[in-house]
Amino acid sequence: MRHIFIINPVAGRKNVTERVRKEIEGVCARRGLNPLIFISEYNGYERFISEKMCSLFTDEDIRFYCVGGSGTLVQTLSGMDDGQNRQIACYPTGLSNDFLKCYEGGNRGFGNIEALLDGKKDNLDYIKVMGHCKALNFLCIDFGNSMFELDTLSGLAAKSSSKLGYGLAIGYDMLRANSEEYEITVDGKDYSGKYPMILCLNGRCVGGSIVPLKEARPDDGIMNILLFKENPHTNQGMAFLKYYFGNEEGSENLYTQVKGRRLIITRKDHSRMMLNCDGDNFTPSDTTLDIRLIPAGVSFIVPQHSILLKEQ
Repeated sequence: MRHIFIINPVAGRKNVTERVRKEIEGVCARRGLNPLIFISEYNGYERFISEKMCSLFTDEDIRFYCVGGSGTLVQTLSGMDDGQNRQIACYPTGLSNDFLKCYEGGNRGFGNIEALLDGKKDNLDYIKVMGHCKALNFLCIDFGNSMFELDTLSGLAAKSSSKLGYGLAIGYDMLRANSEEYEITVDGKDYSGKYPMILCLNGRCVGGSIVPLKEARPDDGIMNILLFKENPHTNQGMAFLKYYFGNEEGSENLYTQVKGRRLIITRKDHSRMMLNCDGDNFTPSDTTLDIRLIPAGVSFIVPQHSILLKEQ
């Protein structure tokens, strides 16, 4: 098996590149392994590397180790082909590494090279925006993405908390943006309408500690789609505060929940949509997006003791 490590030096609040590199080299040397180690050089570098490695080692087993945050994970995953001999692991050094909160104890145990080398394989679902990106955790369309678009908000999140930055982004978008008219089908059923935000969940946590839907699981073969309802700004503000603090009570006034595997969406004005996939922004050139849940489509490597959370 090829063991390929991709380290993002700008993930989190401090650069841990040298410490982690020494740990990787030391552990692998003791095991007689010859890892490939890459240091990310720019946004999207992880995707470039995973695409390149998959094309070079088409017939070999590859395990990618993402050393960074949610963006490092989604970029690496987006570059991987769909071969059965591909695996991906996460060594968390980012601000929140939200996807790992699907597991009991969250990040515990994942920041250990030995544990990941000896890890077990969980066959998990993922969300695929056909031709553009893949997400393990969530996909947000248009509204609420200012944290990732504006340097001021993303900088504040880096210095304080991702939850604060995400909350401010929602507030900023509420002041500047109106709902958009969308043409939407989920598994062929029409849900077209005017929405301020559309959120697709595979995992359970966004923005650091916000849990919009406690029942969401990445191994149940279901994509949970939240179509947020258009409300007067005051009511919408109160509703989004409940969402921000993870309060599902009264959620029927905030969003319509739809379960499915395929979402096809177009803005009525045929303009491009901004996507946030697990913390990274994408603005596809296509104005109609085909978004699918791929059941058990990714081999995710976790420490032996790690167990997915049940609904709480």
